Amino acid sequence: MGRWESLIDQKIREAIEQGEFDNLAGKGEPIDLSENPFEDPHWRTAHRLLRNAGFAPAWIEERKDIEAELEAAREQLSRAWTVVRNARDTENERGATARWEKARSAFSQQANNLNKQIVAWNLRVPSAALHRKLIDAECEIERIREAVQ
Repeated sequence: MGRWESLIDQKIREAIEQGEFDNLAGKGEPIDLSENPFEDPHWRTAHRLLRNAGFAPAWIEERKDIEAELEAAREQLSRAWTVVRNARDTENERGATARWEKARSAFSQQANNLNKQIVAWNLRVPSAALHRKLIDAECEIERIREAVQ
């Protein structure tokens, strides 16, 4: 194999020295990566039309929905924790703590529901490399508590 590789390298080097690559189309321009080389050519035009119209495959749109719902849940939890922090040592502390516990419970339930969606979504994505990790509700709650100090 090494003998063939060195022969190939030698031929490429000789072609470069002879200027064989000097007048190639697109020289000095960025490579067009907008086309997917693994895409079925019969579907390429349809996919391009959908992409240009702002559409994405269903599994990508579902991932965006999951992430948006998680971010909204995080925001609600963060607001509830901010209220608790601001209400410490005031007459509103008891109510704020009750609101925090309710928000924690709601977040945990929402994380559980999102985890079910994530499991289903992971089955639909085209590659295991694209799988999304499940949400650890307690870890998320602790992260929010530490972030809002």
